[in-house]
Amino acid sequence: TIYSRLSYRFNLERDPDSRHAVQAAGATGPHDHTSLNLGSFYLYGKSLQEFAGATTSAGSSAILGAREPYYRLGGDFNFNFRKFNMYGVYMYGHDQNLLPVDQNGNLIPVPISAGGPIPVGFVRSVPARFDGGFVQADYMIFPWTMAIARWDAVNSTADRINGLMFATNTPFFAPFNSTRNRFTPGVQFLIHPNIKFSFEYQIRPRQFSTVQTNPLTGGLVAVDPFRVNAALFGLEFVY
Repeated sequence: TIYSRLSYRFNLERDPDSRHAVQAAGATGPHDHTSLNLGSFYLYGKSLQEFAGATTSAGSSAILGAREPYYRLGGDFNFNFRKFNMYGVYMYGHDQNLLPVDQNGNLIPVPISAGGPIPVGFVRSVPARFDGGFVQADYMIFPWTMAIARWDAVNSTADRINGLMFATNTPFFAPFNSTRNRFTPGVQFLIHPNIKFSFEYQIRPRQFSTVQTNPLTGGLVAVDPFRVNAALFGLEFVY
């Protein structure tokens, strides 16, 4: 596995004395330099998936290992101005899709069913690609009250297609669209120096649990989308 990261912080204070001074908390709350931090990252590795293969001469099943290469790359930022802070991350992912084949070179459907064809190797298929990230903004209304707003999204066509194929065989909901986004406003209260109360309301992406056949194309389509929004309450203690 290879991981690398580069980042640089721009100090945007106009006053040279303030730019080089140490910032601290005051009577009106925390103080920090006006700054912009930009970063990038890259990750490369290989995931291991194991399957039971053909029976060996000793009577046991051989274990086939599929080492699928993958990589992740992206960037992040962090902007701070007085009582306002905004930060976010974007990431692109690429997974090399390896599929099992039998001794005749035919593809074996995954998951492999008991008593079905036995895999003897793997072939490359269409890679799985996805991207996404989030942006969050925090504003210190009072020294003890902070408002937040977060937007996050993931775009994955493979997740939507897999959801259509397996929606009738799983108790979990599947994504209605290839892009799933969520908006979360919230507020945090510092009740005591070591006690914080928080509230968030999540407007979640649309999902589905019903699939039917399109009479025009003959393909599967999702119907009756819905949202499972959530209200979250939190109470944190620090000892």
